[in-house]
Amino acid sequence: MTVHVTMLVSSLPEGFPADERTVSYEDSDDVTFTYTVLDGGALRVNKNRETGAAIVYGPAAWESVQGDLP
Repeated sequence: MTVHVTMLVSSLPEGFPADERTVSYEDSDDVTFTYTVLDGGALRVNKNRETGAAIVYGPAAWESVQGDLP
C-alpha cells in the first residue's frame, strides 16, 4: 500500500505551501512501501522489505501517517 506522511507545518521550509505538506510514497509493480514508528517517535518509511532501504523523519517533522505496517 502507498504510504502518506503528513508533515508538521513547523517543519516545512519558509514559504512552503502548507496545503502541499503530504508526502506520498507510491507502490508499483516491483516497489512496495511500509512504515514503522521507532522508539522516540521517529518515523521510518521502508522501501521493499528485502533491500532495507528507508527514509527516516524525526519526531518533530511528521504529524500523521497512513499506509501498511511491515
